[in-house]
Amino acid sequence: MLALAACRAPTDDHTKQANAPMELRIYAVPPEQTPNLADALGNALGKMANVTMPAPGKLLVYAPHDAQASISTAIASLGEASPADQKSAQVNLQFWIVDGATGPGSDDAALQPLSTTLDTVRKAMGPLHFRLDQTLAAMASAGQDGSIRASTDAGYARNIDFTVHAVNDNNINLWVRYGDDSGYGLTMLKTQIDAESGHYVVLAQAPGACIPALPGKPVQPCPEKPALRLFIVRADRLPPHA
Repeated sequence: MLALAACRAPTDDHTKQANAPMELRIYAVPPEQTPNLADALGNALGKMANVTMPAPGKLLVYAPHDAQASISTAIASLGEASPADQKSAQVNLQFWIVDGATGPGSDDAALQPLSTTLDTVRKAMGPLHFRLDQTLAAMASAGQDGSIRASTDAGYARNIDFTVHAVNDNNINLWVRYGDDSGYGLTMLKTQIDAESGHYVVLAQAPGACIPALPGKPVQPCPEKPALRLFIVRADRLPPHA
């Protein structure tokens, strides 16, 4: 934890604080720690400074000149206190697009790993059986962006963009943007979550739809209109050098 108390300006001399010369500095920080450091500095410095995060691994701090030395020391202490945290942790991401139809029935065998998650949905919504539409996977390190480009059986483009903001122990701070060009059901999503490594998380639940195929693609049979579509992610922190 950063010791930031020394960064605060004296509270008994407001005139001196207001007239203190300001200075803008760029600090290099561990990419996986950038969001946490930005929050910690912002809370510690309060109204006396402005902290922004232009990119993973960089912090812009606009603060009184006299406070910058304390800020620099506090940031440097992170590396001395926990050098292992500076190593970029790798994360394996699995995304699942799943359709649910009402009534009794069997789930696709490929969905067996998600059975506990799907049972939770059934308890909330009543009898459902689930079919796997698509599963996609990618790998990234803490502080990295990534993209997955794919297409649906009906020929529409499907895109997933993501950023692994930070990895702290088994907690993974993840930003995800999903897009489906079909215009039916779940077509767009932006979200940021703290995911626990090895756990499935339902990022979105949307109405189901029978999606027509693009010209030149075979029409997909839709004997039963899906009641809903789920977008699920699982993030796994990988061992070092995986």
